[in-house]
Amino acid sequence: MKKRKARLRGTKTAGKFEQKKLLERMEQILENPRLVLPKTNKNDIAAKIYDKVYAEMQVAKEQYKNPPSFISSIFGKKPKDPLAKAYASSLTILDSGAPVMAVARFPHGEVNYVMRGYGVSKEKLIGIQNHNHRLWFRFAHLDYVKKYNLFMYALEDGLICTGDKPNYPLVLWNEVTSRLKIKDSQLESNCLKIKCNSLNKEVSISNRKMMKSKENSYSHFLKDQISVDPDSDFDINLSTFLSPIVPEISSEIVSEYQKGLISDSKFLEKTINFQKNIIENENSGIKQHFVISNEILDKQTLISKLCANKIDEAIVEDLLSEYTDSLILEQGTLSYLTEKLWDSHGSSLANKISTNSSKSYNGNNSLEILRKLYDQIIKESMTSDYPTFANLNESLKMLDKAVKMIKIGEKNKAIKYIDDFNSNNNITKSVSWAILTCLNSTSSRAWKYGKEEIALGKSLSKQIQSLLDSNPDVYSKNLESISESIGLGSELEVI
Repeated sequence: MKKRKARLRGTKTAGKFEQKKLLERMEQILENPRLVLPKTNKNDIAAKIYDKVYAEMQVAKEQYKNPPSFISSIFGKKPKDPLAKAYASSLTILDSGAPVMAVARFPHGEVNYVMRGYGVSKEKLIGIQNHNHRLWFRFAHLDYVKKYNLFMYALEDGLICTGDKPNYPLVLWNEVTSRLKIKDSQLESNCLKIKCNSLNKEVSISNRKMMKSKENSYSHFLKDQISVDPDSDFDINLSTFLSPIVPEISSEIVSEYQKGLISDSKFLEKTINFQKNIIENENSGIKQHFVISNEILDKQTLISKLCANKIDEAIVEDLLSEYTDSLILEQGTLSYLTEKLWDSHGSSLANKISTNSSKSYNGNNSLEILRKLYDQIIKESMTSDYPTFANLNESLKMLDKAVKMIKIGEKNKAIKYIDDFNSNNNITKSVSWAILTCLNSTSSRAWKYGKEEIALGKSLSKQIQSLLDSNPDVYSKNLESISESIGLGSELEVI
């Protein structure tokens, strides 16, 4: 049985192609050490830092090409800079190759590298040996960025360091905006504005686009920027349809977005919820606002938007008459409004109109209850000008009530009232038949009435019709005429 070679955990056997590419990269940096350094501007802090690093890398290069004697290796000049030491260690790969490679795992992914040198930083080895890679290259310089508060940018063709002041590259800005499919624009409202101060460039992302986005657009601008304070060069300003009322944004929500913890859509959602909370609570009683979906309305516009008829308008007017707070409606329907205000105003309003009427509330029928009550009020008002009588005989009392039902449009209710009116009085039954005759509703009811009752009813039908057609001024006279015809006298007591 062939004995398997032991391999350290976290390592892998490098393929021939991978070894070849690594050796090619090592040859490149041997000839040109600056390949592992960022481009800098002359005379700034970054140039001074990396000029010193480069000088020590040159020492390492010379010692690799011309190995010192044993004595010189002990007492001679040696690279002291951590990056130069990692450079020197990586060059030894050219001598031994890379049959075994270590595997480093990061949130960004996995990267292969060769461990060399005692006490040499893993990150620097990764960055130097993968200097061709946009992401891994920066690892070699992270501690310089932190120590000197540098600003560095990873481009396709290498790193750029602008010293201790940001100077966002235009090429990187164009790359990001192209990737996000956004253009430099100046939308005035309802958008997210991301501004780069060093570049003096700004993009706008509409709320509509944000709602559909599962990405964090801002993070794309930071992705290839390496700095201690990545947000220092950028300003973020989110405006929504509620910003005219609540211009401020929660710093906590902004911080979540800047850290990449929430998407564009979540950032917008949280901000709008924050603004709604301010409107409903902190701004309460100062200035009243009505918000439906994505609109800010005044009271009259709210009423006209929700109400289709006078009854509904009366309901909303009365509900809001003593309501001084701002109101947020997630749904633009009248039923949603009445349900939202039922506990605070609706139930008491219903009980004011009709005692204990709120007891019929089942959790979602507030509008039904209020409409029924207001409908009754309006119908009653239609007969409020008609006289009211005291001490009416049974026949006349039934007639008066049925006629007034008919006058407010409740014909079917009047017929049911007549059908349910239990009386053995022949005169009352004759009056009932007369009303049914005027309403063309005698069919299938004749069996309830005697021949004499029907005959008297027919003789009264013209007078009954006159009563049905009468206005308030002649109503009493017409009812007295009927009273006289059925033998009850011609004088009625009006209240």
